[in-house]
Amino acid sequence: MLPSLFDGWSEDEIENTLSEIEDIANGGAALTAYGKLQYTDMEQSEIDELTSALLKYCELDTLAMVMIYEHFRELIN
Repeated sequence: MLPSLFDGWSEDEIENTLSEIEDIANGGAALTAYGKLQYTDMEQSEIDELTSALLKYCELDTLAMVMIYEHFRELIN
Protein backbone atom coordinates (compact mmCIF):
# COMPACT_ATOMS: atom_id res chain seq x y z
CA MET A 1 0.00 0.00 0.00
CA LEU A 2 1.17 3.47 -0.81
CA PRO A 3 1.27 6.04 1.98
CA SER A 4 -1.16 8.96 1.86
CA LEU A 5 0.00 12.17 0.29
CA PHE A 6 0.73 14.99 2.71
CA ASP A 7 0.72 12.61 5.69
CA GLY A 8 1.53 14.61 8.81
CA TRP A 9 0.58 17.94 7.24
CA SER A 10 -1.89 20.21 9.04
CA GLU A 11 -5.33 20.92 7.55
CA ASP A 12 -4.24 24.49 6.75
CA GLU A 13 -1.14 23.27 4.89
CA ILE A 14 -3.22 20.80 2.89
CA GLU A 15 -5.82 23.45 2.03
CA ASN A 16 -3.04 25.69 0.66
CA THR A 17 -1.65 23.08 -1.74
CA LEU A 18 -1.99 23.80 -5.44
CA SER A 19 -1.90 20.22 -6.67
CA GLU A 20 -5.34 19.26 -5.28
CA ILE A 21 -4.26 15.60 -5.36
CA GLU A 22 -5.22 13.36 -2.44
CA ASP A 23 -3.22 10.27 -3.39
CA ILE A 24 -1.38 8.63 -6.25
CA ALA A 25 -2.89 5.16 -6.59
CA ASN A 26 -3.24 4.78 -10.36
CA GLY A 27 -1.65 5.85 -13.61
CA GLY A 28 -4.07 8.71 -14.17
CA ALA A 29 -3.28 10.27 -10.81
CA ALA A 30 0.44 9.80 -11.45
CA LEU A 31 0.14 11.51 -14.83
CA THR A 32 -1.84 14.38 -13.30
CA ALA A 33 0.70 14.82 -10.50
CA TYR A 34 3.59 14.82 -12.96
CA GLY A 35 1.82 17.38 -15.15
CA LYS A 36 1.16 19.66 -12.19
CA LEU A 37 4.82 19.42 -11.19
CA GLN A 38 5.78 20.59 -14.67
CA TYR A 39 3.35 23.47 -15.05
CA THR A 40 2.35 24.69 -11.60
CA ASP A 41 4.32 27.11 -9.45
CA MET A 42 4.07 25.49 -6.02
CA GLU A 43 6.01 25.50 -2.76
CA GLN A 44 9.13 23.32 -2.56
CA SER A 45 7.59 21.21 0.23
CA GLU A 46 4.64 20.30 -2.02
CA ILE A 47 7.00 19.55 -4.91
CA ASP A 48 9.04 17.27 -2.65
CA GLU A 49 5.93 15.45 -1.42
CA LEU A 50 4.59 14.85 -4.93
CA THR A 51 8.00 13.78 -6.22
CA SER A 52 8.39 11.28 -3.38
CA ALA A 53 4.89 9.90 -3.95
CA LEU A 54 5.53 9.54 -7.70
CA LEU A 55 8.78 7.67 -7.09
CA LYS A 56 7.04 5.28 -4.69
CA TYR A 57 4.18 4.72 -7.15
CA CYS A 58 6.60 4.05 -10.02
CA GLU A 59 8.63 1.66 -7.85
CA LEU A 60 5.55 -0.45 -7.09
CA ASP A 61 4.33 -0.25 -10.68
CA THR A 62 7.69 -1.47 -11.98
CA LEU A 63 7.78 -4.26 -9.40
CA ALA A 64 4.34 -5.42 -10.56
CA MET A 65 5.55 -5.50 -14.19
CA VAL A 66 8.61 -7.55 -13.20
CA MET A 67 6.41 -9.99 -11.30
CA ILE A 68 4.14 -10.42 -14.34
CA TYR A 69 7.18 -10.96 -16.57
CA GLU A 70 8.57 -13.58 -14.20
CA HIS A 71 5.22 -15.37 -14.11
CA PHE A 72 5.01 -15.49 -17.91
CA ARG A 73 8.60 -16.69 -18.07
CA GLU A 74 7.77 -19.55 -15.69
CA LEU A 75 4.75 -20.49 -17.83
CA ILE A 76 6.86 -20.91 -20.96
CA ASN A 77 9.66 -22.86 -19.29
